[in-house]
Amino acid sequence: MLQKFVFVVLIACMSGNLQAQQYEFGEKPPAAQQNLIPMLGEYHLGEEKIIIREDGGRLHAIINPTFDGSSPDTMKDWPLSFIAPGKYTYSFRGEFATFIFQFDSDGKSKSIVINNVTYNRNNIEPSNGNTFKVELDKTIDEYIEDALAASPPKEKGDFREPDLVDVTTVLENVKLDVRYSTTNNFLNAPTYSEAKSFLHRPAVMALNEANKRFNAMGYGIVVHDAYRPWYVTKIFWDATEGDERNFVANPDNGSIHNRGSAIDLTLYELKTGEVIKMVGTYDEMTDRSYPEYMGGTALERWHRALLRHVMEDVGFTVLENEWWHFDYKDWQEYPILNNTFDELVR
Repeated sequence: MLQKFVFVVLIACMSGNLQAQQYEFGEKPPAAQQNLIPMLGEYHLGEEKIIIREDGGRLHAIINPTFDGSSPDTMKDWPLSFIAPGKYTYSFRGEFATFIFQFDSDGKSKSIVINNVTYNRNNIEPSNGNTFKVELDKTIDEYIEDALAASPPKEKGDFREPDLVDVTTVLENVKLDVRYSTTNNFLNAPTYSEAKSFLHRPAVMALNEANKRFNAMGYGIVVHDAYRPWYVTKIFWDATEGDERNFVANPDNGSIHNRGSAIDLTLYELKTGEVIKMVGTYDEMTDRSYPEYMGGTALERWHRALLRHVMEDVGFTVLENEWWHFDYKDWQEYPILNNTFDELVR
């Protein structure tokens, strides 16, 4: 049964007293049937792309998918009908197609034969749920040494005085999974000396409001990253190339992370402590990271939309190609910072 989330949060009114406010977000779909999961993913033939996703308990084929939420005439959404294990059909108003999935030895679909034409799986996702990795041209120590020797861009203008706050001193039920202090990140090496998370005070207060709403729904926030010293942004840029650089900031301009006004986060269940599975994984440098990516399960897309809805309602904006990254509205008022974590925690 679909569940509509209606919950109550306590907010401060103008008199300073707390008032109860009702907050509603859509209907929560059930988890997808496990037998559908091996077939979900991208398939392609040359430039033509098809996404197989779950919606309403059945497979759907999205022909010529988009990433901006639009539905052009060239895009089609075909709900598939089950015929036999691995075999489905689509039939509507004269259009007919058979979908025969072919599986590898691990039981994962490796291709689809659609009306005798084979579309191979596009394995863009990290294998076995692992973290996305890039290949480094030199050691991480060399990247760090070069970045620390460089200087942030010179800025003109009047900026607010920095006021970075440790989010764990304000938010309840918050968890830290600061990947850049570990090897569990796209560089496979630590670039932070400590697993800390800082934001400027107005952003922390807004994040706290979002956290209260999530808590009322049974969710907590997992913070992956917030303030990032400029030298780390330079490391990320120097260590990536090509399309990978769509997911890192150019150090010549600095990052909103450098201004202490951006946060990377996801959700976990308060009851179980388990991190919520989203359509793509954190820091994955593929199309699955786009907030409007059409794949995955209905429940994964619902959770992704919930995260975005609540965060944007309190003043953050999602980054166009990273579902986990949110910028606070006043980020332009703060300068690019290069303080190390060691300097901040003294």
